[in-house]
Amino acid sequence: MIKLVIAGSNGRMGRMIMHMAMNDEKHRFGPVLGFDVEDDPLVMKQGDVIIDFTTPEASLNHLQQAAGLKKACVLGTTGFTPDQERVIIEAARNIAVVKSSNMSLGVNVFFDAAQKIARSLPTYAVHIQETHHIHKKDAPSGTALQVGKLIEEATEKKVTYESFREGEVVGDHRVIFKGPADRIELVHHAESRDIFAAGALQAAQWVAAQKPGLYKMSDVLGL
Repeated sequence: MIKLVIAGSNGRMGRMIMHMAMNDEKHRFGPVLGFDVEDDPLVMKQGDVIIDFTTPEASLNHLQQAAGLKKACVLGTTGFTPDQERVIIEAARNIAVVKSSNMSLGVNVFFDAAQKIARSLPTYAVHIQETHHIHKKDAPSGTALQVGKLIEEATEKKVTYESFREGEVVGDHRVIFKGPADRIELVHHAESRDIFAAGALQAAQWVAAQKPGLYKMSDVLGL
């Protein structure tokens, strides 16, 4: 069984991941430990995999400590700057890291479908709309930026974005492919944050057996 350490264990996602791991019917996980802002992060010594859904600054600090301890990481934090992304790449030279702006299994299939549509319709303009709860700070969302990046890599076209913050919306993403006489819309609607916790736990189980490197959820899912 894998021993998990959850960074930000008192946060919304941290609490959900800990609850789901401790009640896992497949018995994939051993003791589940957590730490938050005022706790000692050296609890990481006791785990096999660290799951982190905190802030960019905190995540980088935890990641560098994990690299020193040779502990694999699942990184679900969003909003990293280009300089911070380079720090993550460097850390992944020493440990296995799964990094994704969205751990949902459905969203990662959504990513794959969006990229395939973009390749098939290279002349269509692409616009991405995303809606999240009012507490979310980064905009566009990491998920919107990730699907946009995949489309731009596939077509070399510029993607445009539109963000909305409403109530307690978990996460809605819509990719609009606009042609001269028609349009195609690809939509993902998250009804519960359980999807992110479940994906993070699947990633933790997978990354525990991997060599050092920077991985995506598409690697976890074999897409």
